[in-house]
Amino acid sequence: MKIGLLPFLLLVLQVSCITQEICDDDSQSELVARFKTIESTITSDTIMSDVSIHGIREGQSDSLLYDSVSTSIILLPLDPNLEQSRFVLNMNKQNDTLVVTHRNEVYLISYTCGFATLFNLENIGYTSLMIKDIEIKDSIVDTELLQDEEHIWIYY
Repeated sequence: MKIGLLPFLLLVLQVSCITQEICDDDSQSELVARFKTIESTITSDTIMSDVSIHGIREGQSDSLLYDSVSTSIILLPLDPNLEQSRFVLNMNKQNDTLVVTHRNEVYLISYTCGFATLFNLENIGYTSLMIKDIEIKDSIVDTELLQDEEHIWIYY
């Protein structure tokens, strides 16, 4: 009877030494937008002050992404469940709405980390109270966010 117990104990010891992999990968894909000013034909980076941004998702309450910040770059989470993401930008007590149309592609990061969404930007519509133009610089938005990556430029 003691011999039958030995393989069982060895199996228990072996299983107890296996650790679960921790997921360090980010599964959130965010659109990087840089603010620019355009005067005559000269384009320059700019810092927008007192910027508040809300994300709008159907069937959910609006989510406050930025609250009265001064920034030159914003990160916008795209909706993985729809092929359109909407945001309201409030600056100097005026609102502009961005409507980002995109194709979604789900892919596996790893067994531990799960799935993420790759977005392919197709079109960006906007109201033009303050926004003069929007230019798509990189149409692929994925979870790997490089230090100098920019997807769109928003001109004021």
